[in-house]
Amino acid sequence: MLAPATFFKRRLPAALAIGLLVGPVLGACTPDYSAPGGQIAANDQCSSQRSQLTSIGDYFNQAMIEGAIAGAALGALTGALLSGGDLESTLAGAAIGGVAGAATGYYTAKQEANSDRTVLVGGVYKDLYSENQQIDRTTAAFRAVRACRTAEANGIRADYRAGRITADQARAKLGDVKSKFEWEVKYAEEVGGKMNDRGEQYTYAATEISHFDSRTRPPETRSATSYQVTGPIKELVASKSTRVRELPSTDSRQIGGLKAGEVVEAREVTGTNGKWMRVRLADGTPGFISASLLVTADKYRGETKSVASRAEPQAAAPPPQSAGGVVQLAETNQIKQRALQDDVSESRTMLSSTTFELDQPITFTPVRPLRPSA
Repeated sequence: MLAPATFFKRRLPAALAIGLLVGPVLGACTPDYSAPGGQIAANDQCSSQRSQLTSIGDYFNQAMIEGAIAGAALGALTGALLSGGDLESTLAGAAIGGVAGAATGYYTAKQEANSDRTVLVGGVYKDLYSENQQIDRTTAAFRAVRACRTAEANGIRADYRAGRITADQARAKLGDVKSKFEWEVKYAEEVGGKMNDRGEQYTYAATEISHFDSRTRPPETRSATSYQVTGPIKELVASKSTRVRELPSTDSRQIGGLKAGEVVEAREVTGTNGKWMRVRLADGTPGFISASLLVTADKYRGETKSVASRAEPQAAAPPPQSAGGVVQLAETNQIKQRALQDDVSESRTMLSSTTFELDQPITFTPVRPLRPSA
């Protein structure tokens, strides 16, 4: 056995190497402001929306690395102890620990800190609920950026039509807006990836906690469902009061409802034979409704009322702090992560369409603000 002083002297190079190994992980999602579209001028119309998006994204970047670092550190220490302290085994232990930490590090750390099951469940629940709210904020921030860039492109076209700028000036401005939005979409994709990785850690934790209560089933993995959301966003009207479900299936859990005359954003869902459409509730939460219950405004006889997404989603009442509540939040977060992926995918379509071209109309309609209640 090495003396403590000798052990730590020999560990120092390994620790530095581990730092170099983990360092790229820490910086993997740092915004690259030197990339095309990454630099924001002081007069950028959408600078506040981008700042909001990147500030929220930092939450997921920081939260994601904690489990991996803990796993890498534990793996390095184990490798060093078992191998007698050589650098190769220490680094191998760090690599293995980092992989394990990415999947189980969060729950392992929580479990070691809270031996009491009630405290453990409460701690995971609190983290999941915070994650839930942060996903909502990220989605709202990205949608705000997208609406702002769309409005900016519309304004440039309006200036050209009014003769305030030349065609070349308009095309240059539109190209600049597109470049900035490409950067923002890429950033949102990276944040979404980190968000999903984090979700895997929470799903693992929820699965372990579900074993505490025989009445609680483990969480289902929702991110790999077979459906795809495609086609343009449409504003449709609920022809009558109806349920909104978590997934495109009558067996799926009900998460809300629409009243007759309420207007929602809707997109077609493939893989369902045209039977379902994805909609958004008033707080921005995605859900699914039978396509036969949605009609265009001109076909609805009666007064309509918009329930389009608010800029700042209102969080729904949380489930109880229990094993079942942990599972429910973990599943809800998966669905919300999928909704952000859909938003980013829609935005990728915008970038490859005529949205930022001078001589073509906008192909994406920004979300209308919710009308104030009487």
